[in-house]
Amino acid sequence: MSRTGLIRTGVLLAALVCLLSCIRHEGHGSGVPLKCSISLEGQEPGGTSLLCGYNHQLLKRFAASGKRDAAIALARDSSAVLDSLRRGALDVVALPYIDTLAGDSLLVTIATDSCGLWVFNSASVQQASRATAWFKEYRNSPDYAIVRQPYFDLYNPMKRVSADFISPYDSLIRVYADTLGWDWKLLAALIYQESKFRIEARSQAGASGLMQLLPDTARHFGCTDMLDPEQNINAGTRMLLALRERYKGIAANEEELTKFTLAAYNAGSGRLRDCINHARHLGLNVSHWENVAAAIPEMQHDSIASLDHIKYGRFEGRETVGFVRQIYTYSKRYHHICP
Repeated sequence: MSRTGLIRTGVLLAALVCLLSCIRHEGHGSGVPLKCSISLEGQEPGGTSLLCGYNHQLLKRFAASGKRDAAIALARDSSAVLDSLRRGALDVVALPYIDTLAGDSLLVTIATDSCGLWVFNSASVQQASRATAWFKEYRNSPDYAIVRQPYFDLYNPMKRVSADFISPYDSLIRVYADTLGWDWKLLAALIYQESKFRIEARSQAGASGLMQLLPDTARHFGCTDMLDPEQNINAGTRMLLALRERYKGIAANEEELTKFTLAAYNAGSGRLRDCINHARHLGLNVSHWENVAAAIPEMQHDSIASLDHIKYGRFEGRETVGFVRQIYTYSKRYHHICP
């Protein structure tokens, strides 16, 4: 082979090696998730800011800047999760300020956006440096205040006067409200009633996330990550759609159909069927929710279980009646606050 041919072949091989290296680098970046944990220990319970949701959003943005996904879990014991970080089982932990970390040679901490620390293993100092640079760029970006503010505002609709937004998840809520054919502020009111817009919310019964889904229900409707806002809202919306189908032949109109759907979301379709059957047994027009709600106080008596049309026994239904009423109250407030 001539000298010119050898040079040409060498250039081609070098280009091929470079191309393969880039492909491997990009594949690694997109295929290996950033393993993250958010600790709530030490955060003020019931505060007015949504720190868990904000950290979740920041971690996803940081991971995306490196062409990676973020696998984010919730941790309630900061000491245990920091041990996992020291062992290399996690890449980063987001947590409130902890003074004792300053002297830990195995960990590197960086201050985040006035909401605590991100902590890295000292073996990942390059990752920590990249995070520091990313935060600086993020804080200097033109959309910084717009992105940040919804996580740090006061959310009680009964105390707010006016706002340009209802929650950090307004864009998602609008999309999924459209699939329901609902006014988006009604869906926002439901989410506020369920979780106060806290992605980490968890009930004593084990329901989790923005729409407070039970694990089996979440899986059934395609939610594999209860902490993820879009997955949670998507699954909750699919559940609402499924429930609504059950009452189309009963409800007098769309508004009554929505009320029955909300009641079933709270009480369960089986319990609501008992309530409808009992209202019908009492001679009431069951096509209107208020008539069914009027029959619910009788469901609290022990003797209700002896009736043939009752399948699930005694039902303390005041919560369900209040649930539907409260959502409509919040929705009206949202229309006033955010026209």
